[in-house]
Order: sequence, then structure tokens, then C-alpha cells
Amino acid sequence: MFDWLSFQNFAIIGVAFQFGGMAFFAFIFSPMIFKFMASDEASKFLRQVFPVYYRLSAGISIFPALMLIPLAFYHLEVGILLGVAAIFLFAARVLVPMSNAARDANNEGKFKIIHRSSVLIYMLQWSAIFIVLIRLID
Repeated sequence: MFDWLSFQNFAIIGVAFQFGGMAFFAFIFSPMIFKFMASDEASKFLRQVFPVYYRLSAGISIFPALMLIPLAFYHLEVGILLGVAAIFLFAARVLVPMSNAARDANNEGKFKIIHRSSVLIYMLQWSAIFIVLIRLID
């Protein structure tokens, strides 16, 4: 009856949740904020959202890693998930404050570099999550 109940299946659910959540945030939520809010209001709102989102995403990445640790053959996947979590925490603690400081100082050049870097990092994380998901399903 509960044959589906396994650490691997819980990990798959967690990774799929992470993958879908990241896609939703990047491709639906954030663009809608700028579509329906004034630019200044949207920026202020996202300043509050990003640190929370990054911390939450770190936790969501850690959950499937913990589910995979008892299974001896998922070392690479655990490492990728924990790496993704560490990068989310780095983004919350370092990149977001740097981005906010650049914006506050009206340093658009520095802000664009930080923003582009954070988007690239996010897309690499998203790709890594996708690879883990494929490897777990296979």
C-alpha cells in the first residue's frame, strides 16, 4: 500500500518543488510585480522578498539532500543540492545587500553587474536542480 513511500520519492518531490518554484518565481512572479506595480514600488517590494525567498529556497534545497543521505549512491546529487543551498544563502547575505547598496548609491553600472551576475547564478542553480531531478527520476 505504501510502496511509494521512500526517501528517494520524497527527494524527487522536494527537487521537483524546488524546480517548479524557481521557474514560477523567475518567469511569472517577478515579471508580474513589475507589470502591475510602479517601478519604485516593485523594487522596494522585491528588496523585502528576495532575502526571504533565497533563505526559503536554501531550506527547500536542503530537504531533498537530507532525504538522499541515507541512500549510499546519491553523493553527487547531495553535493549539488547542498551547493545550491549554500549559493542561495550567499545570495541572501552578500549579493542582495550589495545590489541594494549599489541601487541606493545610484551606481547603475555596479547594480547592473551585480544583477546580471545574480541572474546568471540563479539560472545555473536552476539548471543544476533540473539535472538532479533528471538523475533522480532516471
